[in-house]
Amino acid sequence: MTQSVLIVDDEFGLADITAELLREIGYDVALAINGKLGLESLAADPADIVLTDLMMPVMDGPEMMRRMRADPSLAAIPIILMTALPEAIPVGEPGLFDAVLVKPFSLSEVVAAIQRLLPPPPPD
Repeated sequence: MTQSVLIVDDEFGLADITAELLREIGYDVALAINGKLGLESLAADPADIVLTDLMMPVMDGPEMMRRMRADPSLAAIPIILMTALPEAIPVGEPGLFDAVLVKPFSLSEVVAAIQRLLPPPPPD
């Protein structure tokens, strides 16, 4: 069974490159350009893990994460926060996210963070 990743980021280049690299190593990847579309994607097809940017138009990462944590059907999904501004990370809300990646990051950092938070997929 393939593990699924939702990338929520308005930086198309970074999101597309990260998605393509994750697909190449066997993950099923969906993309959304803001938190509102990310929540809609999760409602239609929940992901095993979410990677979200901090600052986006329409709905930012913290608001999307708050809504995920308040929704019993989404609350347990691990969240990796991605940001180029570590000083803007909402540290006063414990449990909002499970890991942080500071941009720019490498594919190996992304994969290591995902593997720390997700159990290995069951054998086929």
